[in-house]
Amino acid sequence: MILIAALLVAAVAVAVGAPAALSRIDFAAAPSIGIAAWLGAFAATLGYVALALIALAWPGYPPGESFAGSALACLGAIEPIVVTWTAGFIAPVTAIGLTAPTGQLARIAIGHRGRGAALRRKHNELVEVLGRADAAHANLVWLEHPAPLAYSVAGRGGYVVVTDGLAQCLTEAQWQAVLAHEHAHLRARHHQILGVCQVFARAFPWIPVFAAAPAAMAALVELAADRAATDPRALAAALRIVAARTTTTATALGLVDESLALRLECLCAPARSQAAARRRATLAVLATMLLAPAASIIAIGASAAVAYMIMI
Repeated sequence: MILIAALLVAAVAVAVGAPAALSRIDFAAAPSIGIAAWLGAFAATLGYVALALIALAWPGYPPGESFAGSALACLGAIEPIVVTWTAGFIAPVTAIGLTAPTGQLARIAIGHRGRGAALRRKHNELVEVLGRADAAHANLVWLEHPAPLAYSVAGRGGYVVVTDGLAQCLTEAQWQAVLAHEHAHLRARHHQILGVCQVFARAFPWIPVFAAAPAAMAALVELAADRAATDPRALAAALRIVAARTTTTATALGLVDESLALRLECLCAPARSQAAARRRATLAVLATMLLAPAASIIAIGASAAVAYMIMI
């Protein structure tokens, strides 16, 4: 029970503490580190809970329990009593803990995937009718529209859609920077990362780390794609032009959002300041990684102290 309690405390520490800690770290110059940190928080939360359930269902003492018990002898002394009282509940609790969340997640994921596939099919059909392929650029489709728009479409055979209006208002350098940004989304599978975050947020909205991830990740993937541009200032200029001519369609597609000011600031920042910001972000993430183990040790230590006081 000591090991199970430690794992559950660690899971709660990550689920509650990670979004608060990560939201205070400036990932503008290191968005890839931010994406990895959020995905790591996802994996840690799920991993701790899964290990706790496995330990709960393990026949006899799970691996590591004897070490934890010897380190916390006073709490281990009352553990047999707790196990005896709760023996009849272990199997049903484990079954519910495994099947209920898994079923909820599967239901949301299947629905999300089905809706996304249907929307992509409809979009592809419209693009085939209204768009024209670019002979010089693979996976590039043109739309005849005056609004300056560019966006990427994920899935098998992903491609980038641009409008005539975008090409008419950008220089060659700006145009290449926009294309690099959109292709970076496809290469890094940013759409799939956002989809995973949205599925978990819908399935478990009461868990802070899952609820906060979609908004944070949406900004981080844009910053990460911006770094693919060989000429950051050209991309910044292109973003300003698109923002100045923003339409309802552009806003609905997420091409202009609240992260625009942050993106412009990062694109125009000197290289030296960005390097320093990346180092600070890396150190902050490493410090945050110690949050769950520290919280687990403190909680188990407090439990041991309480148990010892009760026994004497």
